[in-house]
Amino acid sequence: MRIFSHHTVFEGLEAKQTLVVDIDQKVRTETALAEKSAELENMLDSITDGFYALNSRWEVSYFNKAAEKALSCTRAEIMGKNLWDFFPNSREGRFYAEYERAMNERISVQFEGYYAPLGVWGSMSVYPTKEGIAVYFVDITEQKKIQEKIYNDGQNLRAIINNTRDLIWSVDLQSQIITGNQAFWKRVKELTGKDEEEVSNADFVQERVAVFFESYERAFKGEAFSLVRQRELDGRQVFEELSFNPIRDIHQAVIGVNCFLRDITEAQQYLHQIEEQNKRLREIAWIQSHRVRAPLARILGLAQLCDPTDSPNAEIIPKLKKSAEDLDRVIMEITALTQDLDKQQ
Repeated sequence: MRIFSHHTVFEGLEAKQTLVVDIDQKVRTETALAEKSAELENMLDSITDGFYALNSRWEVSYFNKAAEKALSCTRAEIMGKNLWDFFPNSREGRFYAEYERAMNERISVQFEGYYAPLGVWGSMSVYPTKEGIAVYFVDITEQKKIQEKIYNDGQNLRAIINNTRDLIWSVDLQSQIITGNQAFWKRVKELTGKDEEEVSNADFVQERVAVFFESYERAFKGEAFSLVRQRELDGRQVFEELSFNPIRDIHQAVIGVNCFLRDITEAQQYLHQIEEQNKRLREIAWIQSHRVRAPLARILGLAQLCDPTDSPNAEIIPKLKKSAEDLDRVIMEITALTQDLDKQQ
């Protein structure tokens, strides 16, 4: 109850006029509204999303705890202040343009924005209200950092695989090409006449790519392997080393295959040259150990028959014998080395 009383004059006599008003319902209503307001405020303070409200003069009328944390200011510091005066660097950016659009056109807007002075990224949702606008935002700074790292790592990996003449590519479980390096797409262009965005498996001569599809199937079963193939290209023999490695997801299920192709023709030719050289060396060693050793043996035999005491060249014969024995040891060493080489082969 609320009582109003004041003195007055009634029919020439002093009197007191009293008015009694039943305000029970009003008090109950105001109390309920205050409780609901406190409940709403507690709810807005408990959410992890930032939230603040602006009136038509861009003054802050509400600012929750998540907004305090994200924007590095307290509610007491910013309440009642003009948002653009408090954050002057935002006036010329996207924030002002989108907020003004929501305020003037009375529409909802969503966007991502970066506030450089604080180094903060926000996913913003702006809604018109009776008094102005309400702003919900999620601090996505860490998410953006992760995205940036993933992008930079991808660029680094792309630079690495493009810095080679080897062909590198990946296919999915339908044997469709997912990605490839520049050398791979250059080869595809040479074979099909089509660019990366246009090419499909149907554009390849199936007989020429059969080995790849067979290898994909092996790798789809979880096998990692390499092979060497020989083929004819422009009238010359070409050797290629191919490697296939399964691509697995977080659950270790195979979801595709990474492929690698290297032209090893020069290496094979070099290896062939070495083999030919070794063959010639073995032939030379055989000649030395057999054809040269036979006359050497005869020289040694004749030297044994000579009596140095009866010869006018008594001093020469022992030296001749020693030289022949030295040559015999050299030939034996060559023979031993040749036998070791044969064992290695």
